[in-house]
Amino acid sequence: MNARHRLPLQAGAIAVLAFGVLILSVYGSLMTGGRSDIRLSDLFTASTNGAVILDIRLPRTLVAACLGVNLGLSGLILQALTRNPLSSPSILGINQGAALGLTIGVIFPSVGALVGLMPLAAIGALAAGFITFSIAGVFAGRIVSLRLILGGVAVGAFASAMVRFSFTLEDDLARQVLRWTLGNISDVRWHHVQSLFVWSIGGTVATLAMAHRLNLMALGEAQASGLGADPRLTLMIGALMSACLTGTAVFVAGPIAFAGLVVPHMCRFCLGPDHRILVPATALGGACLLMAADAASKWLTSPVELPVGVVVAMIGAPYFLYQTLFSKGAI
Repeated sequence: MNARHRLPLQAGAIAVLAFGVLILSVYGSLMTGGRSDIRLSDLFTASTNGAVILDIRLPRTLVAACLGVNLGLSGLILQALTRNPLSSPSILGINQGAALGLTIGVIFPSVGALVGLMPLAAIGALAAGFITFSIAGVFAGRIVSLRLILGGVAVGAFASAMVRFSFTLEDDLARQVLRWTLGNISDVRWHHVQSLFVWSIGGTVATLAMAHRLNLMALGEAQASGLGADPRLTLMIGALMSACLTGTAVFVAGPIAFAGLVVPHMCRFCLGPDHRILVPATALGGACLLMAADAASKWLTSPVELPVGVVVAMIGAPYFLYQTLFSKGAI
């Protein structure tokens, strides 16, 4: 069998595998929880079990999927813009900046009411990204990988310190912020799905629309400019999209680390570097990862539930160390 015939077969096998992983992730997220007597068929019955699935577990599964889409696409955009395999919302301080923006809205209710908590999270993410990119030299025309990562660590550490400072202000506020910063989705309901779903669909469409620009940016700024794509415009649009996607995710679940790092790499390893394919694949892969993490968070320490952010960090932290040690161009 020649290479021309092998390629469709390989793509078909990957598609079948991805569909199987998606089904298993959805089933695992829906069927795990405090009660073990619930079956999927209960969804179609007018019973207490059906209400548990419809009103509690299903919105949680959908929120987990949307979180994975947003964080995965945000990481994919950042890796293309910076051409650094370690770039992700959590590594560059964008997650933490969004958390700080939202915390400011919680501490100062008048500001939160005037601007809105979700826009504040997006503004915080954008501000953190701007500072990190400035430290790395993006706006001077050249990205220094070491300064990019160290700048992200510094910005993230400062934002996290400011969030933790809020713990000292008032006990009820401290409990609210602390629980939210763990990446917990146990209390999400349908109104959270509505706010996230729009951003997930819109973000996927917008990222797909700029996939060609991301392909050019992956070649380098000089090559992108020579081929007719203004790298600074691409950087501005991409940074804004990444900030909005991260901010909406942080608004609902808190700063979930490493999802934006792991998913784009796995998809790139399986499917290659073309962002026209990577964008939908990353959206699907991110959804699967977060739904699987949601299932694991309810199953690993049952009946006590882990925050989903902790499960994702258990997966992502070792992968971050691997990329740091063995990936070319990381630092």
